[in-house]
Amino acid sequence: MPVSIGLPIVSTCSVDTCGFNHDANCHAGAINVSATADGTHCVTATHTDTPAGREALAAVGACSRTDCKFNDAMVCNATEIQVGADFDTAHCLTFATA
Repeated sequence: MPVSIGLPIVSTCSVDTCGFNHDANCHAGAINVSATADGTHCVTATHTDTPAGREALAAVGACSRTDCKFNDAMVCNATEIQVGADFDTAHCLTFATA
């Protein structure tokens, strides 16, 4: 099912331990990004060896990192984002301070 409501896609994901990651592509359907004490995280990341998700690439459903230049009313307006691994968390690598 293609994303047709104008949400940015997750163009790449390097979180190998996430069940939604298949061949460096996120298949969660939609992800949420959140601000935490140590960064900007994809809170949808599910650390499992069990494959999960759909065929379509994931979109960014919501982002609570309001200090990001791509955040407009808690919606990401970047064309696409990249998610990357850092220890046991999944970070939004596209985050840029407003």
